[in-house]
Amino acid sequence: MLEEKDLQAIAQLMEKQKQEIMSETKGLLSQQKQEILDETTQRMKVLLDTEVTPKFNLLAENQKIMLDKLAPKSELEELRSEVSVLKLAIRSINQEIAELKKAQ
Repeated sequence: MLEEKDLQAIAQLMEKQKQEIMSETKGLLSQQKQEILDETTQRMKVLLDTEVTPKFNLLAENQKIMLDKLAPKSELEELRSEVSVLKLAIRSINQEIAELKKAQ
């Protein structure tokens, strides 16, 4: 039959084995977490390279095309000035027409 000392020795051995198993399990879990993180990071990089970056490049390219098609600011100012002059001329002509109609 087993004595108290034997039972304590067995308990100590079991505790030691338990600690070793727990330590090894923690190490394996930590390694697995790192592998999952590395794989996820790699997938994100691939997604950015294949999906996001080309779309941003296309967007930037289209924006450049649109900006190139826009009239320069100086040309726009010149057109505004011409429109103002034409508006004044039209008002003057309309006023003259109105006066001529009254004179008839």
